[in-house]
Amino acid sequence: MCSDTECCDTDCIRGFKFSMPSQDVCSGSIDERMQSTCNLMEEEKPVLHGVNIRAATPDRLIHLCVESFADDGMIIEDSKYPNVMFLMHKWYMSSSEELAQAFVNLYQNSEEKIICPYPKCSHLPSQKLCPIQIYRAKICYAVRYWIRQFPVQFDLDPKLQSVIKTFGALVQRTGNSTFKELIDLSKVPSYDWMRSISVRNPSMRHNRKVSLVFNHLEPEELADHLTYLEYRAFRRINFTDFKNYAMTASLKDNPKLERSIALFNGLSQWIQCMVLSKTTPQQRADVIVKFCNVAKKLRALQNFNSLMAVVGGLTHSALARLYKTTACIPSETQKMLMEHTELLSSNNNFSNYRKVFHQCTGFKIPILGVHLKDLILLHTALPDRVEGNLVNFRKMAQLSLILRELTKLQTHDSIPGVFANMDLINTLRLSLDMHYTEDEIYELSLAREPRNSLSSPSTPTKPVVFAEWVAGMRPPDPQTINKHVHDMVEAVFKNYDNDRDGFISHAEFEAIAGNFPFIDSFCVLDADQDGMISKAEMKTYFIRANCHALRNSFKHDFHEITYFKPTFCIHCTGLLWGLIKQGWKCKDCGINAHKHCKDLVVMECRSKANVACNRRLDSLSSNGSGSQDLSYSTKRKMSQRQKRTRVHRGTQTEECYFVDPLPDIGEEGDYRELHERLLKAEEARDQLKIENERLKLMLKSNMDQTTILKSQMGSIRKNTVTFILEQMEALHIQGDSKV
Repeated sequence: MCSDTECCDTDCIRGFKFSMPSQDVCSGSIDERMQSTCNLMEEEKPVLHGVNIRAATPDRLIHLCVESFADDGMIIEDSKYPNVMFLMHKWYMSSSEELAQAFVNLYQNSEEKIICPYPKCSHLPSQKLCPIQIYRAKICYAVRYWIRQFPVQFDLDPKLQSVIKTFGALVQRTGNSTFKELIDLSKVPSYDWMRSISVRNPSMRHNRKVSLVFNHLEPEELADHLTYLEYRAFRRINFTDFKNYAMTASLKDNPKLERSIALFNGLSQWIQCMVLSKTTPQQRADVIVKFCNVAKKLRALQNFNSLMAVVGGLTHSALARLYKTTACIPSETQKMLMEHTELLSSNNNFSNYRKVFHQCTGFKIPILGVHLKDLILLHTALPDRVEGNLVNFRKMAQLSLILRELTKLQTHDSIPGVFANMDLINTLRLSLDMHYTEDEIYELSLAREPRNSLSSPSTPTKPVVFAEWVAGMRPPDPQTINKHVHDMVEAVFKNYDNDRDGFISHAEFEAIAGNFPFIDSFCVLDADQDGMISKAEMKTYFIRANCHALRNSFKHDFHEITYFKPTFCIHCTGLLWGLIKQGWKCKDCGINAHKHCKDLVVMECRSKANVACNRRLDSLSSNGSGSQDLSYSTKRKMSQRQKRTRVHRGTQTEECYFVDPLPDIGEEGDYRELHERLLKAEEARDQLKIENERLKLMLKSNMDQTTILKSQMGSIRKNTVTFILEQMEALHIQGDSKV
């Protein structure tokens, strides 16, 4: 048995078969030592303190991790090796379960791996100086460090928990109850925030009310809530998500990271749409000023990812080309926007951003695309395995510098100074779920300020601060949209249904509609025409529209038509000339265009019925009885009388009303009758053409059958003649033989 007097040499106590090459061992052959050096390559210039391993086998890495702990459980010389090991193990191992099982196997086989120099030692837990018991204690110390430093891995991985519980039972059976306490999982905190987090202050939940209306919302409030959304999306991304993106450079099967990027893109597009929804340059400039102030607050909150989305949206070519709008922006705001653009510029690999980001302390949200790009470049440049299939641990140490910083930023339980209102969060979340293409937004920009000789190119260009990784995103899935619609509608009715009757009036709708720049008019959402909008009607509208009205608002339903009076092209202003079918007319809004101009028209498609409806409403307002002054019964009657079809709010570039080019006065009734007769004749002609084509096909088929029959008849005739001649010849032969 071991005793304090039997051993005084520390090196003798550590008689390990596969210890570090620089260590002396009391036993083990020369072959074993040579084999030990073959599965390890030392580092000359460590990336991190204590990480002196360049490459090694997984088993060797695990053993070195155990050896990093002293007899009292402290890390030797404050080495960073265990931290890198436990952080990066899933990069070169299939799962955390595999690593945990390796520790279990190492514990079970410790008597075979470790040689105790005391012949009479029974290797029981009571023998404190037994090398086997010391090694087992170090294994438990290593697992304890793993649990304490990376508890999220244990809380979210049931298989890993199962292996550790099995390990605890094994330790208990060997009589090491003290060691079992080291690997106890009962104190691991819950990490439900990875799925659903809350950063609200409970004390302010009921006594604090914010406006859900964009025009009334302060820039600071908007920046706070954008930061809440951004941090929640960022905090959910785990190590496996980062690893998969670094290895594949793709968002496939990576929903958490995809959602974060979708939020980035949605914010940038929402900003562009909110600006372009305004009809005058001064109104658009006011929106830009407001978002610049939002950017200022985001910079103060150190939310660089949302800051980049905001600045990227404001500097996008769809807004940068608006010279009339830019002229209305104060010089101070333009200077501030220029400073933010310079900060987030991609020049020198985002050097300005990197410098400022590393100087910031405390809570901060990084530009995720920049750091993901670093992971991809590092993974591409360095192999995972080197000589003899050894794990490239130098690469693991370099990757850990990036991943450790990202994961560290996810550990904040709250955002300093931010108290989120969930009703506003739900409203914003649906607003940011819009998905427009750059071409669609650019078309609206051209409609706001048409192109001239000084304008920018005819196609949209990427802003200088945008990284390539944000492109190619698909819109949110229907399940996400439905959830966001439900939450948003509940928030709207909670805050704006003042009489709590379950309906939204016309005036209340006008207040909240500003958050959705291309939402339809009140009459469209009022499906049952009762003058009020219910929860079901609002939910149905948003689920169907999905905030994608913009892409449809510029699509015209053109059909070829004959005009009976001089008509001009809406695009080139040229005359539509010819005898019949001179041009193309939109069935919905009534605009006219040449065949070669109809695809070039950049004008919103608004139905004539809606224009007439708007004109009647305008006339009522001009008479001093605006919609806000009408009684409920008057609104109800108006709602029941008027024909309600889709009207796209906020996208009119001018007050023009399209009128049917056909006259409707009595003197021209003959022209209408002639027009109708001509249309019927054209329909009959088209039917005759179809019938003619059908008959041609039948004729061709019959001719083919006739040709086949003629061929068959010729073959039969030939065979018949041959048969007759053969019979006649046979008869002649018989006659000659009789003679």
